[in-house]
Amino acid sequence: MGEIMKNYSIWNEEQTEILPKISEDKKVDILIIGGGLTGVSLLYQLKDSKFKTILVEKNMCGRGVTSKSTAKITYLQDLLVTDFKDEKTASLYLKSQQEAIKEIKKIITKEKIDCDFEKSPSYLFTNDSANIQKLERQYLFLKENHIEMNKEKLEKIPNKLALKVEDTYLFHPLKYLFHLKRILKDFIYENSPVKKIQKTKNGYVVSIGKYQIFCSKIVIATHYPYFLKPLFFPLKNHVETSFIGVKKEENPLPFSAISIDHPILSLRTYQNTLFYLIDSMPTGNIKSIESHFKKLKSQASFDYLWSNKDIMTNDKIPYIGRIFKQDNSFLIACGYNTWGMTNASIASVVLKDILLEKENPFEELFDPRRSLNFKKIKAFPWDLMYSGKAVLKSTKNNINNQKIKKETRDGQSVLIYVDEKGKEHIVLNRCPHMKCGLVFNEWEKTWDCLCHGSRFDLDGKCIEGPSNMDITFSKK
Repeated sequence: MGEIMKNYSIWNEEQTEILPKISEDKKVDILIIGGGLTGVSLLYQLKDSKFKTILVEKNMCGRGVTSKSTAKITYLQDLLVTDFKDEKTASLYLKSQQEAIKEIKKIITKEKIDCDFEKSPSYLFTNDSANIQKLERQYLFLKENHIEMNKEKLEKIPNKLALKVEDTYLFHPLKYLFHLKRILKDFIYENSPVKKIQKTKNGYVVSIGKYQIFCSKIVIATHYPYFLKPLFFPLKNHVETSFIGVKKEENPLPFSAISIDHPILSLRTYQNTLFYLIDSMPTGNIKSIESHFKKLKSQASFDYLWSNKDIMTNDKIPYIGRIFKQDNSFLIACGYNTWGMTNASIASVVLKDILLEKENPFEELFDPRRSLNFKKIKAFPWDLMYSGKAVLKSTKNNINNQKIKKETRDGQSVLIYVDEKGKEHIVLNRCPHMKCGLVFNEWEKTWDCLCHGSRFDLDGKCIEGPSNMDITFSKK
């Protein structure tokens, strides 16, 4: 650990080779768009199938949301029994997460992946007396689903009740993903952003720069889909931002934990460090990004600080599967509700089975076209409110940040950040995805879209979607 606090994820210290970009037209059976844990895992699942499959990533595999996760491999996730529409659905989701853990373990064992994988207890806890009854109900639900657990208080963390399970795990997500990337490197193309997808009578034509990929089937495995129709995805979710710090800890015992209180506190260990996540909240509720980093920095002396964004669906279940009914040529996987490691893994299995026309016990659960239920209807106005607040907040465009200037240059509305050396960094004023305004993230030195989670570097290169375009300024 260095003495200077770093404004990026500790996982990004892991390095890997940069793979070539698309440099010619290609014809394949399946194209996977997105090189996070979902896309790379799906490519691995399909490597021995009869289908010629490739993956394209607009930046580098794993450097997006996967690298910003706390990377817990656990089924002890929030209040399953109250989050879902009924106990049958909650039980099926619980089983999907247990299957995901088995799949990760199987791959690590088969491929002999050195990714600091270790068994670790998980805790679900509360320090609020009003939430004890909710946790007791969760305890009964898990017992009914044959989960072995104890009621056991956490040490050194204020809590009134905690549930503990033993059969969960921790790992280094990029060591895991980069190992798969090395196995699959002949089928992965990095720095290859998709600009356009066209449906034809024979499949799809995907444009990447001046080259085209002709394919029969497409899987969108990006964090947030760039398109609006047919799912009208922005109406079915909201984006949450969380703030994460990592500090040195002498010989900590492996564990992970998350509270059911608000604001959330989430913890995990990694080697001689402790992860500390706070203030997971709808982006529309953020007063200022810097204020949350200041709050986090006040908790301890951290070596790393960064933020992460999660897609929260209105029924707490990911969208994994077909976009169109009885059509396995266009699939999607997203909306993991902060549990990306297990859901990415189970998504790769579900998508593989759909592509290979095999039955999967979780296909109906994750179906992106699933019908409305009371939980979804109840959450809908909240999603609209959070999204609306994010849009309104984005239009203010850093008016409280003295380091940001808003100007018109060469007929274009731009934002300008002047760095410590006096250099101007000029970007266009709007996110290309749905034209929301941008907010400057002073700690991580990025331009962030509060509406749907797109993020751009200082000079406007898109580093996280749903935008598939940059906001770089150039004179007309």
